[in-house]
Formats: sequence, C-alpha cells, structure tokens
Amino acid sequence: MFGSFKTVFGVMAMCLVFAASGGGELAAKGGKARLSANQFVSLKPFNIPMMPKDDRNQQFTLVVALELADEGERDYVRSRIPVIRSKTYDLLFRLIAYREQAPLIPSTSLIKLKIMDITTRAVGPDKVASVIVQQVYHGRTP
Repeated sequence: MFGSFKTVFGVMAMCLVFAASGGGELAAKGGKARLSANQFVSLKPFNIPMMPKDDRNQQFTLVVALELADEGERDYVRSRIPVIRSKTYDLLFRLIAYREQAPLIPSTSLIKLKIMDITTRAVGPDKVASVIVQQVYHGRTP
C-alpha cells in the first residue's frame, strides 16, 4: 500500500519539477506548456541493502532521471547508462551499505552532485543538464 503511494508521490513530484523547469516559456506565448519526453532519461531504481538494525533488514532506494542538455544526445547517453549505473552503485555502496554512524544516509544534494560527476565523466561535459531525484526511500526491506 505504502509502496504505491510513494511511487505516486514520486511521479507527482517529478511532474511539478518538470512543470517548473521550462513550461513557463510556452505559457507566456499563450500556448500549452509541454515538455519533451526525449529531454529526460530515467534510470531504473537503485536498491542498496543496509546494515541490519534491531534484527530488521533495511534498504535504501533511489530513483533518478537525467535531464539532457540536447535531445539529440539521447541515444548516446542511453548507451552509457550501464557505466553510469555501475559507478553509481559503487558510490552508493561506499556511502550507505555498511554505514553504522548517523546520519545513515548522506544528503540528497550530495548524492545528486556525485551522480552528476559520474555522469559527466561517463558521457562528457554539456550532455546532461542535471540529475533529477524522483524518489528517495529508506526503510525496511520488503
């Protein structure tokens, strides 16, 4: 029940971010604001197991999308997703999996910054405009 609520909440938050990031130009011209689906590349969720706490297994889930600087680079960026995922998993395991000190999860802004650095190294500069965090969840393993 809560999983579907969080997914719906994540999608709603993503829509608000999309609407706030560029829809105003067309609205000012009198047209309807539409964003191109080709402007974003969504990555599959990252699920990171965490150290058990009080005999409860925990996990960290992160869902991100990459906002492309140029829609023409979509195929190239998609071809580099395996590298981006691999390096991001390495990063998240180092930052989260075996951490026992508070805070158990680093700030979302730090994670975004590090994923942007990984992405820039994988695809080159000026191909990805930003990393959009669609969902962050820390809790019991299902």
